Amino acid sequence: MAVLSRTLLVITTYNQSKYTRLCFESLKTIEKDVDVLVVDDCSTDNTVELCKEYGHEVITKPEGMGLTDSWNRGYYEFKQRWFANESGMDDNYDYLILANNDILIPNGSITELKKTFQKWPFSLVVPTSTAYGVGHNVEQSILNYYNGLSVDNPNDYQNIQNAIFNIKDELKKSNNVYQLDPTRMKMFNGFFFMMNRNIINYQHSDKELFEPKYIMTKNEDEFNWAKLIPNDDFAALCKTSFVFHYKGVSTFDVFENYGKISNDVPEWKKQRELRGG
Repeated sequence: MAVLSRTLLVITTYNQSKYTRLCFESLKTIEKDVDVLVVDDCSTDNTVELCKEYGHEVITKPEGMGLTDSWNRGYYEFKQRWFANESGMDDNYDYLILANNDILIPNGSITELKKTFQKWPFSLVVPTSTAYGVGHNVEQSILNYYNGLSVDNPNDYQNIQNAIFNIKDELKKSNNVYQLDPTRMKMFNGFFFMMNRNIINYQHSDKELFEPKYIMTKNEDEFNWAKLIPNDDFAALCKTSFVFHYKGVSTFDVFENYGKISNDVPEWKKQRELRGG
């Protein structure tokens, strides 16, 4: 019997447990072939206890080291579990997702991303989100591809994904489903992105996928421009996948002048210490 491929969903956290709880609630209905791993950046609230409450494995740190460190730890766990678990068995993780904690994932969204990998030769695929949720990368906004959808209410995240499925079915009937084919992108937003095993070809080191000097920002952009695009392996937008992103609550509400200090290590750590973390 063939072994079904699995996905490792790595959620990065630093405080903001209210949004982490909302995220965990959404995970109750996602696909069964997805395993959840939380990498916590030394939260000072009840985030770690919340992970245990929901039964999610969590990796903790003795001190805050930033988002890129969390991404790299998630990548290393993906590699380790891909090759062999503690019992010497292959966990068969074909896919890795790195995601913020301020998201809501509807059922079916991850499957659509996986279908994109199975049909097209991409190494990294991202979903759509709201115009606010995608921030500077407006190409990821769901409103570019679907007219008349009301998408700004987080309570509707599953209804939005269901509406996409209905539209997809109608386009199939008229032989127009090609309109929803993925788009190659010059940039992508790092709140949620999915990769397949081919990503190992672009790793920074044996234990790191991303350049560690960018501790909070620029990590996805630098990776994209330095690794993917020069190899004609652009990030792809899956237009049939939707993830709701609250945006900003996991970073901008935590630090003052976030954009200026995010990669200034001394100032970044000072801001953390002022907040008890």
